[in-house]
Amino acid sequence: MAKKRFSIETKGFVTIWRNHISHDTSNDWKKFVLACFKRFTDANELSNQQFLMDDDKQWKKWDDAKKYDFLNEKCYSKAVIIRRNLAALTPAVNVELPDGYKSRNGNKSGRVTIQDIANIFTSA
Repeated sequence: MAKKRFSIETKGFVTIWRNHISHDTSNDWKKFVLACFKRFTDANELSNQQFLMDDDKQWKKWDDAKKYDFLNEKCYSKAVIIRRNLAALTPAVNVELPDGYKSRNGNKSGRVTIQDIANIFTSA
């Protein structure tokens, strides 16, 4: 059986993203992530609530730092994928991420870069 995961619906995510980059007072990565947490854990998001409950029975009492730590990487990954796909359209659609995404204190992933992949193929 597949493990349950925290689900972030794309249309809602993009709407929050657009709203945050459109207003100077909310154009901030941390505010964006916390808005996503609020939206995707509201009363209609029962599967996400259950996912969090299975992980931590006290999740509703989390402070902003804990909420941010939980959702930061998920939001970043989803935003980068969407941004790349938009840039690949003809004509390209270039969108910015909320301010502060570069210094979001994310984790380095174990992913290899395209240069690493090229090196694997070119060095026998």
